Amino acid sequence: MPKKILYISEALMNPKRRLIVRYLMERPGTSLRSLAKELNIGVGALYNHLMILSRVGLINMSKERGRVLIHINEELLINKRVSEV
Repeated sequence: MPKKILYISEALMNPKRRLIVRYLMERPGTSLRSLAKELNIGVGALYNHLMILSRVGLINMSKERGRVLIHINEELLINKRVSEV
């Protein structure tokens, strides 16, 4: 069983998750299937990455008309950047 990822820095150590976050920053509200297709990642593997990103608060997922839409948690990113200054 993989260890639980609790920190943003740990979640972003994975290159696929960094790619997902960058993509969503440019295209917020992308559907799960569209994201899987665009990044050439299987839906199951992508979902696992998204669960980790969601657990640390980097993304939010919502259902709309039967589609899973993914958004970056902009408030968290803004607070993170401000705290780094």
